[in-house]
Amino acid sequence: MLREHIGESRVVTVIGLCKNAGKTSALRRLMAELEGEVLGLTSVGRDGEATDLVTGTEKPELYIKAGDLFATARGMLPLCDATCAVEALTGVMTPLGEVAVLRARSDGFVQLAGPSAAGQLFPLSDTFFRLGAARVLIDGAAGRKSLAGAGAAGCTVLCAGASLDRDMEAVAAETAHVCALFASRPPEHPGLRAALEGAQARFALFTPEGTPLELPVDEGGIPRWAKLPRRPCALWAGGAVTDPLLKTLARRGAPITLITEDPTHVLAGREAAALFARSGGTLAVRRTLTIAAVCANPWSAYGWHFDPAAFRSALRAAVSLPVVDVREEVC
Repeated sequence: MLREHIGESRVVTVIGLCKNAGKTSALRRLMAELEGEVLGLTSVGRDGEATDLVTGTEKPELYIKAGDLFATARGMLPLCDATCAVEALTGVMTPLGEVAVLRARSDGFVQLAGPSAAGQLFPLSDTFFRLGAARVLIDGAAGRKSLAGAGAAGCTVLCAGASLDRDMEAVAAETAHVCALFASRPPEHPGLRAALEGAQARFALFTPEGTPLELPVDEGGIPRWAKLPRRPCALWAGGAVTDPLLKTLARRGAPITLITEDPTHVLAGREAAALFARSGGTLAVRRTLTIAAVCANPWSAYGWHFDPAAFRSALRAAVSLPVVDVREEVC
């Protein structure tokens, strides 16, 4: 069961490696396992429709119980058949209208279209809790790891689906890559951790003990990577960590610890991350985020499928986290 893996986390964000990875199925499963709690639900993008508007494939619908809360855009309300009462307006505008927080007065189907930015989800979660939600469940957008940080005090469920690739081993490898990023931890030295607390710049350079070092930059403020000292040091990156950055640092010729805010800022792929690691590089974070479990969806929306048992085995061989088959419905 997923419930035992999320523990007491009050905010659970469901993210996927790709579109049709099984996020809604994982959300439905959590809703069924948390039936005795008042839930607050929202989605980044659109969710709950019977047919995917992009791929034209069938999607699982969302059926909520009386008393639950959900946030959706005004334009989605005619598509919800549960009797609802407006509890709050968020001020968040979408192409489908302002996002409102509603309470279901009867059981029924709903369609969600909530805030699209991670920063907008923090105050929305607070509103859910103020209105009596015991737990908030967020259905993230495909490939948006950044949304895992929306519930900093909570946890993440990662969905790996056959829709990502026809090659089962490739899906398992990508799952392992994302899980490895989320396993990144803060630097061990307390002096470096203290120095990073005030880091606001796009880049900053330190010794492994946290002493600031001069960072050579060009006229445009871009670091001169070839001028970095040829000894172990720590580089703070305040924005996205991409393939070119990791490949450049890998060619530097000396071990470096690259620190970013949290794992969601690392957008680099498996190849660049592996090259960086082979060069002696280490990834670290200022704030940890936790993947509680991996949900396996062996069914692809594009016509191919994996053997469910073989897919679970491949994922369990690739990661040390619990693996749950979202197709084994409990409702």
